[in-house]
Amino acid sequence: MKRFFISVLLVFILFNVNAQTPQGRPGSGPSRGGGMPISSGIVGRVIDAQSNEAVEYANVALFNATDSTLVNGTITNAKGFFMLKNIPNGTYNMRVKFIGYKSHTINKISITDEQPVVRLKALKIEPANIELDAVDVTAKQEEVMFKIDKRVINVSENINTIGGTAVDALENTPGVEVDIDGNVSIRGSSNFKVLIDGKPTAMEGSEALQQIPASSIKEIEIITNPSAKYDPDGLTGILNIVMKKNIKGGLNGLVSASVGNDDRYDGSVNLNYRKNKLNLIGGYSYRQGGRGGNSESYYETYRNDTTFYRDEEGERGHTRISHNFKAGIDYDFNDANLLSFNAQYRLNERERGNESFYEQYTDPESIFVESYTEGENKDEGSSYELSGVYIHKFDEKDHELRLMATFSSNDDTESAYTLKDTLGTTTDIVEETLTETTENHNHGTFQADYELPLGSNKLEAGFKSSLRAIDYNQTGDILNPIPGSPSNEFVYQEDIHALYAMFSGPLGGIEYQLGLRGEYSRVYTEQKANDDSNTKEIFTVYPTLHFSYELNETNKLMAGYSRRVHRPRTFFLNPYEERSDAFTIRKGNPDLDPEYAHSLEMNYLKYFKQSFFNATVFYRQTDNNIGRIQKAINDNMVLLTFENINKETSLGAEFSGRHKFGKWLSANLSYSFFRYTIDGETSGEDLSNESVNHKVRGNANVRFGPNSNLQMFGMYFSPSVTSQGERDGFFFTGFGYKHLLLDRKLTLSLRVRNPFGNFKWRFTSEGSTFKNEFVRRPDFPVVYVGVTYRINEGFKQRRMERENGGTSQDFSEGMTVD
Repeated sequence: MKRFFISVLLVFILFNVNAQTPQGRPGSGPSRGGGMPISSGIVGRVIDAQSNEAVEYANVALFNATDSTLVNGTITNAKGFFMLKNIPNGTYNMRVKFIGYKSHTINKISITDEQPVVRLKALKIEPANIELDAVDVTAKQEEVMFKIDKRVINVSENINTIGGTAVDALENTPGVEVDIDGNVSIRGSSNFKVLIDGKPTAMEGSEALQQIPASSIKEIEIITNPSAKYDPDGLTGILNIVMKKNIKGGLNGLVSASVGNDDRYDGSVNLNYRKNKLNLIGGYSYRQGGRGGNSESYYETYRNDTTFYRDEEGERGHTRISHNFKAGIDYDFNDANLLSFNAQYRLNERERGNESFYEQYTDPESIFVESYTEGENKDEGSSYELSGVYIHKFDEKDHELRLMATFSSNDDTESAYTLKDTLGTTTDIVEETLTETTENHNHGTFQADYELPLGSNKLEAGFKSSLRAIDYNQTGDILNPIPGSPSNEFVYQEDIHALYAMFSGPLGGIEYQLGLRGEYSRVYTEQKANDDSNTKEIFTVYPTLHFSYELNETNKLMAGYSRRVHRPRTFFLNPYEERSDAFTIRKGNPDLDPEYAHSLEMNYLKYFKQSFFNATVFYRQTDNNIGRIQKAINDNMVLLTFENINKETSLGAEFSGRHKFGKWLSANLSYSFFRYTIDGETSGEDLSNESVNHKVRGNANVRFGPNSNLQMFGMYFSPSVTSQGERDGFFFTGFGYKHLLLDRKLTLSLRVRNPFGNFKWRFTSEGSTFKNEFVRRPDFPVVYVGVTYRINEGFKQRRMERENGGTSQDFSEGMTVD
């Protein structure tokens, strides 16, 4: 794997050394920012009239002034710039439109031999939902923004993330559910893929989200129907974590710290230095946090004519400490070539403890036993990730080649101690076990993405190779070794190679995107304790479809379809039997097949003067659904394993809206419902189940002045079913407050979660040989106070750039043309 990564770095260097600067660079012709001159065309930039921020994805259409026929069209890039090229001599009218903004028209634009290129001043478009006489000069981004293909959670505007992680930022997001242990699910499923700045990470799903401090996050992109350009992994889509990375000149940064009850601490430093073509970034963050609480459970198992009962009361605690370091360098060799390297290093410590008291009895024999158990798990780990990106921009706008390689490695060591003491008997029986586990995870990827404009359409194509190797080794009981007993040594190797192509553009008034991805995967697993090996080779295609249609300035329709996959984790595949607690044996299933999902959704977005409304209808069908199966194996022992139990579906709708009640009060409200069904069986036992789920979320934002802000939120989740039971409904609340000082450079903040202790998690499960109930309650409340200081904010510099329509570097990005 290391040789693989070194080879990729050599490829980057060769590309850069051999990249030729196109003739005429820099500074030839009338182009701005050192780009190549264009033969004829119109160039401009679209910005928000209120905030002076760039407007991405705005539609720009050019019409013949004589007969109003459409001549050409495009959309703005991430910096708000657009270019219409190869326009013949004549007089034209141009219209700029974007959802939520008033239409902007410029008449009588003349292209002549004397003036073949027209460069427009910054085009300021007015938000349709804001009155001009009620503009607040303090720009503030929305906490949840809707874009054509995704929802964007603006973490920096959410007070309730102070001292928390990415999980806290998602707690009040429509369509996202967070349980008592910080596990995240999207529309009822935890099968999603996590990317960091668009790159894969060795961490899985909720594990990754729980380790990333919110103070380091700029925004979170929720992509429920990703295009063929993305990996198809994750049944419910992708969560892309966009990390903070300033691009202002000179030295600037952000320093923050917070402290909470029960030994919760959080701190971070993020620095950025930019000069000319060089940009350097660096950062460090520390987080100490945890979750504690109490639990109750009740079990029944049935064998012959006897019923075995077990009652439990317990306390649980979980503490995690992490150190995160990052560094990066970007270098613009010229307008056409960019090279970027990034490195991250993470140290983790985690402790989990529990103690429980049990009462066991039987009917009809009335055997009664009391027992006490305690457990302590400690693990330490380190991981690092290296990534490199090379971008070459050709002479035509949006004509680009991007090469990217990543390598990540994660090493983890865990020790698990358990004690069981049988109480109230003539002779106490004490059982102790101690196991140690090591896990090494290496993952390397290389991918190439190519974009080619074809008139008003665009072709995108590329390939990606992913190589993953995991070695898992668990020793037997160290305190009570059995001579000759095999250790739990499991090997997982995964090779995935993919090709994709996408075609997009306008078709009448519709914007479309069609994509197809083909993937070959080979997965090899081996349990060395019994020489049990398994190889699966699969070739699959993943089509994607996306459409959008703008009815008028304030109404838009969007629709999308994608096919997704969820590959079983090593935890699900390892066939070795091991005890997860005193009464549970866990065993994986190496014969599991991947889950495949068909995901379809349609969106309607409507803007009013002081409000917006969004409605989504969605359907997801998952085949080969992997279910957690419980089976009673003897007396009070339960076997936990995994099986493909056939199919599950979700069909429902989601409604969300926001309204401003004047300058100082705004509120968000969302409601979703869906019919969730499970269809399957195991060992002849029917596992079919269904429920209609409801979720309600509310969020109020109160401003007491330009520097004071209070946020309050609450949410309710209705009961939902599983393959063998049901989860009860629950309610959760919280609030946060922040105050700005020292010309808005210093922020003081307070956050309180679960202030009334009304959050609890209750499950019931039932089969032909067992029944159990389980309740957990977290410690409450969770309180954080924090402080943040911005270094060299550079207000004057940004104001000058906005007044001038952007920097020359902004203009060059993605705008190099013939």
